[in-house]
Amino acid sequence: MLAIAQKPQSQKELREDRMQALRVAFFVEELSLTPEESALFWPAWNEQEEKLKAHGDAVRSIETQLKSTESDEEAAELIQELKQLQLAGLELRYQAIDRIAAFIGYRRAGMIKQVEREFRTRVMKRRMKGIESGNGQRPSDRRPRGPQRY
Repeated sequence: MLAIAQKPQSQKELREDRMQALRVAFFVEELSLTPEESALFWPAWNEQEEKLKAHGDAVRSIETQLKSTESDEEAAELIQELKQLQLAGLELRYQAIDRIAAFIGYRRAGMIKQVEREFRTRVMKRRMKGIESGNGQRPSDRRPRGPQRY
């Protein structure tokens, strides 16, 4: 009865959930997080990620505005604003390290960027391998071409 009442997830939501589960497992293993550390780490990390995402959106907005500027004065103002945003972004990243280091230590907190980079690299390699082997194609696209035989 409970299963019927729940809204079925879309394929995209299922993929995102699976990717998040893989990310959690990878981080836990690479950073050697204990269950207690993990319980503290993930809420802090997710909050920092949201802040960094919002910051990145603001930076991209300024960069987009720069494309359509029509005067050097306007461009100079936007560049100064971009500079301030980029400095603020650097501060955000270091605040995240300080906050997370409070419960996992600076050595492991300093490894987070490399762990994230390694996770993304592995995901991309796996996706590329799937495309090269034909797993990224629909079954109808893999049929040999030519006359249909009965």
